[in-house]
Amino acid sequence: MMKRLIKGVVYPVIKSRPDFLIIGAQKAGTTSLYRYLSQHPQILENKTWKEIRYFDLPENYSQGWGWYLGHFPSKVRKGNKLTCDASPSYLYFKHIPQLIKQDLENIKMIAVLREPVSRAYSAWQMYHSFSDNPNQSLRAIADTRSFAQAIEQELNPESNTAHYPYDYIDRGKYVEQLENYYKYFDKNQILILNVDQFRKDLASTLNSVCRFLEIEDFPQEKIRQFQEKKHNVGKYKFNKTQADKEKMEFLKTYFNYFNEKLYKILDIRYDW
Repeated sequence: MMKRLIKGVVYPVIKSRPDFLIIGAQKAGTTSLYRYLSQHPQILENKTWKEIRYFDLPENYSQGWGWYLGHFPSKVRKGNKLTCDASPSYLYFKHIPQLIKQDLENIKMIAVLREPVSRAYSAWQMYHSFSDNPNQSLRAIADTRSFAQAIEQELNPESNTAHYPYDYIDRGKYVEQLENYYKYFDKNQILILNVDQFRKDLASTLNSVCRFLEIEDFPQEKIRQFQEKKHNVGKYKFNKTQADKEKMEFLKTYFNYFNEKLYKILDIRYDW
């Protein structure tokens, strides 16, 4: 208790706070983006780990402001550099924008989106792979269902015995999540990217992030290094069954309505 009290008093004085957030989406390349940005000469890595998850996990938020600041470097070490909290779960949960507004005011945020069907399948692959993971906490949230079974159950909530943390369908309804953020923040405070942009033109996309953050563009040599090395390539691969493929085709149609609304509020059209 005393240690927490000291942190609550001392850390706001000596610790830096995040200058921007990477808020999502899950399985949309946020780890790669964080690793790219952490190599920019004007950006400093967190003191601990990428995903602090202060705002979405009650057990973390209840630790208080001092606990959160403890994940960032001291103001002296930071100097004029920028720091970041990259927690892709922030985009999804409805209560989070209000907490961010309350605690971080008008902070800049970056959201990376991914075609929702491929995002859902990638998330399922990750959770399904946890079944034989040596980490007990990961095994505890493993999804042992097939992809087709998981989607069928989410479409029929009364038979769904495994919902959170998967939410394969709802996490792809980006328009609802962004509309929730726009209740609290101006659109120009949130940079929206499509993960396909990184694949098609990494240099241009990263430099658009730099302009958003008001820092210098990446050195060309650093961009070349990024292009030669892929970050966070998924190691889990499962063969799609016919049932899985049929569910993916169904989801493409299912998401059309939400994607069209997304294109309208963003005034851009993705090749989804």
